[in-house]
Order: sequence, then structure tokens, then C-alpha cells
Amino acid sequence: MRKITLHFELPEDKDAFTLAQKGSEFWSKLWELDQECRGFLKYGHQFKSADEVIEYIRQKIHEVDIDCVE
Repeated sequence: MRKITLHFELPEDKDAFTLAQKGSEFWSKLWELDQECRGFLKYGHQFKSADEVIEYIRQKIHEVDIDCVE
């Protein structure tokens, strides 16, 4: 089995490190949002405007904890 080692120069590579470390959380959040959108289309929703939907999605995205490196 092959091993891969990633090296990051911090703090310069903080964004790349965060993506490598939190990638599965980002992917999981996207999948969750996709499933919610599917449910909204299939069963309806209570949003009154496109702006409400956009704000809801932004809120869900920001729930991912990206403060993993100081």
C-alpha cells in the first residue's frame, strides 16, 4: 500500500491545509444541503423569497467549523 504525505508551510498555506484537513466536512455539508434542496423540491418549503433561501444556504455553509488552524 502506498502512503502519501502532505507538507504545508504555515501560516502561508493555511487555506490549503484547512481544505485538506476539513475536506470531508465540506463534502458532507454539501451533500446535506443537496438532500435538503431535494426535499424542498419534492415536499415544498416555507421560504417566501429567493433571498430567504440564499440566506438559509449561507447559514448552513457557515456551520462548518473552519477555524482549525491558528
